[in-house]
Amino acid sequence: MSEPVHFFYNDDLIGVWSSEAFFYDAFEDTQLEFHADGTGCHAYLRPDGQEITLFRWTLIKDRIEFEEYFTVSIEVSEVTGEEICSTDRFENKYSARFFKAKGLNVANEEINVIVFYSPLIEGINSQSFGKISKALDRLIDAAMRHEQDI
Repeated sequence: MSEPVHFFYNDDLIGVWSSEAFFYDAFEDTQLEFHADGTGCHAYLRPDGQEITLFRWTLIKDRIEFEEYFTVSIEVSEVTGEEICSTDRFENKYSARFFKAKGLNVANEEINVIVFYSPLIEGINSQSFGKISKALDRLIDAAMRHEQDI
């Protein structure tokens, strides 16, 4: 990756960011979605389930203020193949420092990268996320459907 780029704006964050942007990993991915309205989500995705956490965010210089408020965990039963869903409403506020860089994706094309100074999600070591071209709302819609059910 190149030297950090220090100027970052809200519009630069809008989109989907993936820890898998730099390599193919058939087993898991961590993704971030930032929406223009100040909402978003982070998701830990793997073949047998996913955990999606909804948050509100604010960009302040070289850090993002996160306010997490809802998590949905979806596990696939090894026995029946059915989805088992659990949800949790809570409040968790924290700040994460980061810098912007450039990197190469799996197709060897230059992409925007955000690198956090420490892992963003507890228990998951992902610190670097490359911007990918997936439609917004895919993950957040799944979580919000469950949020409305409770």
